[in-house]
Amino acid sequence: MNPHKLEQYNLTGSIHTLAVKSEGIVEDIMEEVADCIISNSQTKQGTTTTSIINPNKLIGEIYTYSEFDTALNTILAGAGIEDYTIVRADMRFDSYDAEHYEKFSKLNRYLVSLMAVTYKFKNAYRTTNLFTQKQLSVAIKNQYMELENYDKKAESDGNAEAYSRLEERSKRWQDKDLAYEFLDRWFARWDKAIKNIPKVHKAYNDSLEKIWNEGKNAYPCKFRSLTDFLIQYQNCIFCKAQMIDLLSRFEEVGKEKAKSRAENHKKRYGIEYFSQKDVERAINEIKRATLEFFSH
Repeated sequence: MNPHKLEQYNLTGSIHTLAVKSEGIVEDIMEEVADCIISNSQTKQGTTTTSIINPNKLIGEIYTYSEFDTALNTILAGAGIEDYTIVRADMRFDSYDAEHYEKFSKLNRYLVSLMAVTYKFKNAYRTTNLFTQKQLSVAIKNQYMELENYDKKAESDGNAEAYSRLEERSKRWQDKDLAYEFLDRWFARWDKAIKNIPKVHKAYNDSLEKIWNEGKNAYPCKFRSLTDFLIQYQNCIFCKAQMIDLLSRFEEVGKEKAKSRAENHKKRYGIEYFSQKDVERAINEIKRATLEFFSH
């Protein structure tokens, strides 16, 4: 990746929303905090209430943990919640650069894919606008965690200050230690994920090989040539080694010509590649933004 471009991969981290569970029914919420909390009570095996809280609606966007903690305690007190556990929390990483989402969509897809193969996510998807075909989001979800990168400006219909968002979501845990969750557990997940770069390449190449073999002789035509195919799926190819491996699988190229074909394609069509250091730089920026939030 272009080093100057990678220097622009800057994120601002903060807690967006969280869900807390408490005993009894939450009622008589003070008007001052009513816009910040939505409560839903259940009567199975005793009455419990799950409340979704957005502290940013109390005083405006919050970018430090100390302010977040003050706002959260104010909302809880205003809702009459004393004893509770956090069962879901969302950590957001925003960019206020209008070009950030499109500029780094492939890199963020790489990061999400790393987590997907590491933890064997079944629910992994990409969404696009029906008419423009522009990518809106890539996401992975299971019962314990989610990771998503999305076009925040499009999602908010232009009402949000942020243009791009990467979001970590922890689910089905019962604790109050948000710092441990996002500084320790998520950091450990990223450290584990970066070791699986070869698995990401294999997962994509296995799928791309199948797509090529099924579509190369299709009618109506899906792609006129192998070059068309490579350009069409260039956002699934992340480095030169992956490209060489992919090309070596095709009888149209063969193992002997795969390297020279990969080099020629890069030279002529400018596919974007990432090194492991590029990936490490991006993950370190996620960690830095997390530390920045919890340190103040």
